[in-house]
Amino acid sequence: MSAWSPAADAQLAGNPTYTPDGGPTLSQQLASFAAHCAAEGVPDDVVRSVSQRTLDVLGLCVAAHRLPTSAAAIGHVLDQGGHPQATVVGEGTLVSAAQAAFANGVLAHSLDYDDTHLPSVLHPSASVVPAALAAAEHAGASGELTVRAIAVGLEVAVRLGMAGYDADLGNSVFFEHGQHATSITGAMGAAVAAAMAYGLDEQGIADALGLTASMASGVIEANRTGGTVKRLHCGLAAQAGVTAAQLVRRGFTGPPTVLEGRFGFFEAWLHGQFFPTAVTDGLGTEWSVPGIFFKPYPANHFTHTTVDAGRAFRERGVTPPTWPGWSWGWPPPRCAPSASPSR
Repeated sequence: MSAWSPAADAQLAGNPTYTPDGGPTLSQQLASFAAHCAAEGVPDDVVRSVSQRTLDVLGLCVAAHRLPTSAAAIGHVLDQGGHPQATVVGEGTLVSAAQAAFANGVLAHSLDYDDTHLPSVLHPSASVVPAALAAAEHAGASGELTVRAIAVGLEVAVRLGMAGYDADLGNSVFFEHGQHATSITGAMGAAVAAAMAYGLDEQGIADALGLTASMASGVIEANRTGGTVKRLHCGLAAQAGVTAAQLVRRGFTGPPTVLEGRFGFFEAWLHGQFFPTAVTDGLGTEWSVPGIFFKPYPANHFTHTTVDAGRAFRERGVTPPTWPGWSWGWPPPRCAPSASPSR
């Protein structure tokens, strides 16, 4: 594979740029990067990582079938009918690609066991992989292209998530505003992956981002006060990505400044508090995908140190009846997205 450079091929024909220096917008740079990877490939370590993540997501989908909410989501999808285009994991009936992406995204996220990127605290595979697999099955895309689509979709999701990470705050600005970064940036990554699987060109990939910004969503209040709605988030994100790519194929277009524009993605979600270099620095040469790790426990990431501590106590013979008393806590920035009913 050859290295991608933003200088030569990020200026999209027929779609003007509006950056102060006249250069390509953020979505145009991401679309250029995606189109290059579709044609030229991705590094070997990224390919291996994508294979592992795809297997992980499929396993989570199978395991999540035991949940009543999974049966509800699948039943909802089957009730919609439509053309037989793609597979819901564990079901024998083909459904439309967007509905398959929705169902599999719900399954992948429902056990809270999906992979995690830090410090953005994203679970990107649960949105991107279902979207890419559904679009690829519908389009008849090759396995090679599907792997590339997943790789780029994950990279896009992570980079957009990191654009909302404030190192001084020690937390994601998305979370500070009550937003679920996983499904919001996951929808954008899903759109790029689906667009690549459908064979859209550079302009089409940029347009898919432009459309999906109006569909991405996710509110994390259920983390505080309960509800099963969070299990829907990655399904809705995957569905949005596939739907956007399909609509672009039919002629819909999006704004080139959809990310950094005055009324764009980062203004809407982060109130303009974002870090654009996180989107572009090292794009094409430095990949985040291999660094996304698999959860050791099916629980919120910030509870894992407590689980580790409990296991360490047990290994040393310290059991609950022998404890005089104990307490545990999180740093305040971590409490907000995880659990803080009193706040």
